[in-house]
Amino acid sequence: MSKFYCEYCGTSASSVSSLTGNSCHRHPDGPGRGRHKLYEGSEKNQYTCKYCGTKSSTISSLTGNSCYRHPGGSGKGRHAPYEGSEKNQYTCKYCGTNSSTISSLTGNSCPRHPGGNGKGRHVPSL
Repeated sequence: MSKFYCEYCGTSASSVSSLTGNSCHRHPDGPGRGRHKLYEGSEKNQYTCKYCGTKSSTISSLTGNSCYRHPGGSGKGRHAPYEGSEKNQYTCKYCGTNSSTISSLTGNSCPRHPGGNGKGRHVPSL
């Protein structure tokens, strides 16, 4: 039987409708201000934050802490799971820069970020 997980908090459900039909205590707009969001990646032994590269064994433990590289600013948002598979090389979806880890990729500003040159970090493509 398949499990479906919330990207924001790691809650699991047996169907997409039962997951997305309930409010999420870790929703970005605040507890109870939005519904669970379907995590579209596969189940993994370790989940990696798409903003900073921090790793955790569950989505729940990953998203339970604030992320120092969150796009909203340090401490302004939580870690978010990378939905792609683990790779030997990660590529920025805006400019094509390559790096061997998500952490090293997201550690630098992206010259082609939609927010403008120097306004955002590299973002790993799936």
